Amino acid sequence: MPNVTGETVKQVLRDLYGYEVSDADALSIARSAGAMLTLASQLGTLGLNEVEPPFGYPVLSAEAERLGKIKS
Repeated sequence: MPNVTGETVKQVLRDLYGYEVSDADALSIARSAGAMLTLASQLGTLGLNEVEPPFGYPVLSAEAERLGKIKS
C-alpha cells in the first residue's frame, strides 16, 4: 500500500485549502487514501477495457438520438 502519512495529509490540506484537521482525522484520511491508491493501481486487471464510461461520447450520442426520436 502506498505510504500516505497523516502529516502529509495535514500539510496538503493546510497548503492547498487552508484546512486544519486533527491528527486522528489526518491519519484516517491517510489510510483511506493509501487504500484507494492501492486499489486504483489494480484497475487494469479487472478487464474493464471494453466498458464505456457512463458519460462517454458514444453513450451521450446514443441518448441524444433516442431523445430526438421521442420528440419527433
